[in-house]
Amino acid sequence: MTPSAIVLLVLKICSLMGLGLYCIFAAIIVRQEQLMAHVLEEAFEPVLKLLTIIHLIASLGTFFLAIILL
Repeated sequence: MTPSAIVLLVLKICSLMGLGLYCIFAAIIVRQEQLMAHVLEEAFEPVLKLLTIIHLIASLGTFFLAIILL
């Protein structure tokens, strides 16, 4: 392998690790929203829950798309 191929491989691995970490962060946000919903009862709670789930799905979709493309 050439040095440039090794650098690209390292960048791809780092990108996938970063996106994986972001997916974990998105899952934590969903869990935090669930905990908050038990404590506070607000009118916009369903909207907030929907937004956190959309965020998690988008982050997982980005991660799987990166796996395919990288």
